[in-house]
Amino acid sequence: MNLQIEPPEKKRKNMTSPLPPPPPPPSCPSFSLFPDEIFVNCLARISRMYYPTLSIISKSFRSLLSSTELYAARSHIGSTEQCLYVCLSDESYQSPQWFTLCINPNRTLTVSTIKKKKKKKTKTLGKSLAPIPSSDSPSISKSTVVVGSDIYVIGGPIKTEPSCPSSAIRILDCRTHTWRDAPSMIVARNDSLTCFYDGKIYVMGGCGDDDEPWAEVFDIKTQTWERLSDPGNQIRNIWRCDFYTIIGMKGKIHFWNSYRAYAYDTSQDNWESMIDGGVWYHCIPKSACEIDGVWYHMSYGRSYDFRWTMEGETWKAVKGLDSLIKMYNRNGGSSCNKTKLVSCCGKLLLLWEGYMKHNPNNRKKIWCAEITLETDDEGEVWGNAEWIDVVKSVPTQCELLNCLVVSV
Repeated sequence: MNLQIEPPEKKRKNMTSPLPPPPPPPSCPSFSLFPDEIFVNCLARISRMYYPTLSIISKSFRSLLSSTELYAARSHIGSTEQCLYVCLSDESYQSPQWFTLCINPNRTLTVSTIKKKKKKKTKTLGKSLAPIPSSDSPSISKSTVVVGSDIYVIGGPIKTEPSCPSSAIRILDCRTHTWRDAPSMIVARNDSLTCFYDGKIYVMGGCGDDDEPWAEVFDIKTQTWERLSDPGNQIRNIWRCDFYTIIGMKGKIHFWNSYRAYAYDTSQDNWESMIDGGVWYHCIPKSACEIDGVWYHMSYGRSYDFRWTMEGETWKAVKGLDSLIKMYNRNGGSSCNKTKLVSCCGKLLLLWEGYMKHNPNNRKKIWCAEITLETDDEGEVWGNAEWIDVVKSVPTQCELLNCLVVSV
């Protein structure tokens, strides 16, 4: 018998069974495996300044971050906070663009804090302006007020040729970033003075010389507009000089410009000529804001400084902000009309447009500084610039239109 024997290597190869395929890598847990209630509860405890970054995770996250359930949870656990909203106007925008101040994980800031009269510097994440995902924005308007978590955009756009007054009121819900309509004003207006005080929105001017009413008020509860008494020719005529600021305090709506100051008594429905406008002459337009009963504004004269006052007292300088003023001057803060001062979370936020000397790309910077305030034993107010940073780079034709603080 002729027996053929295979070589040992070939025989071993044929007898070896094929190896099983490797097991698949462990899959990452899917967010869909968890109920939305768990995520809502977790997100409600996170600062809203992180929300723009979190929104890029997935569509479901974006949906949760703008849900009414999330903001109901934030309100229930007491995590409602104040957030800064900024409106920029630019020829390249078909409509004004709204932004919110948020955490920028790609930047690091040096924060200066004061403890027991000693400055301490630490590192923290930077800040930047992130665009909000909204559409159907209204026409450009400087006339805006905040009511809770809503921004009311009132009337027509800023003065153009020709002027375009409007009686329309649009509301931006800063929780869901959606727009809705409110009842229209009695008179079409453009660039009017607006103020929210004691549950009502007061609107003055911005209309024709003979239009009636010159001023009206909107009741938030009843959603109705009412006429205010006529202020007379003196106020109507001086309106052409442009009023700078309007504030409500102690039953009156105060408004002033470089020349005169007036007040409207909300209980008596009458108008008063107040102090000489020279007292307010150096107040940067629309820069007055209030923290715990103390009013602050940025003033300009031979130099810039910050001032504060209590009701009925004279303005006094806020001390300790010389370095901030130097940086403000060094980085283009010379146009006071492009400077905004608001109060947020018990602190001051200063924003300004910084023009660059050598600018081949035709761009400019939006600067922001956060200022903490402290009163010493002698009653003097001291300020400390915790951080100063560029929060947005924009085209030179872009305008810093509105800065508002909203509770969400």
